[in-house]
Amino acid sequence: MEFPELGKRCTAKSCNLYDFLPYTCVNCKKVFCQDHFKLQAHDCPSLNDPSMDVRVPICPICEKPVPAKRGDDPNIRMNQHIQSNCSDLEPKNDNTCRKKGCTTKMLVPMHCPECGLSFCVKHRLEVDHQCKGKPAKAATPMMKMNPFNHTSKPTQQQQQQPSRTEMERQRRDRVNAANQRKQDIARLQAKVKQGNITDKEQIHLAKLLSLKEKDGKCVVC
Repeated sequence: MEFPELGKRCTAKSCNLYDFLPYTCVNCKKVFCQDHFKLQAHDCPSLNDPSMDVRVPICPICEKPVPAKRGDDPNIRMNQHIQSNCSDLEPKNDNTCRKKGCTTKMLVPMHCPECGLSFCVKHRLEVDHQCKGKPAKAATPMMKMNPFNHTSKPTQQQQQQPSRTEMERQRRDRVNAANQRKQDIARLQAKVKQGNITDKEQIHLAKLLSLKEKDGKCVVC
């Protein structure tokens, strides 16, 4: 039993293949098989038509399209955009790395303890994202106008060291936190060897290893 209306022959040169699921080019309106439906595969005349090139480059910093007039060099327009209008200071999504030029999406953001921003695994360390710390808060106008304001000078009570009990409590907290990190690292590294660790657990493991590196301790022996 034949189906004469099912399928068509490819119109590409030296092909003439009968395809039951042919493709119709949206530009030249000809029919092609699976191997020749792309513009380059069948030498579509639209490739040499400048009016068909409507692609707009995307800025690698702010991720916004940078349109240009037809016939203008897009590289020149991109340079003008970056030097004058482009701004990477706009708030990104919470799961996007805040490193300039990085657009990595994170399952679990890693916050830098110095600047408070979130970064991906590649830029989690301060040296990787060129950490500058938290910006200093400017003095309020009332503080500048009041000549009797001495709050900037610490009092004798503020200069005193914490009590012995408080120092001991802080030391115990640090030891407990370090022991908990060691247990979590050992548990996650065991999952890595077994090959059943999830993406979220991999990011958590990288964060724990980063904290260990900051303490100057070896975690892989």
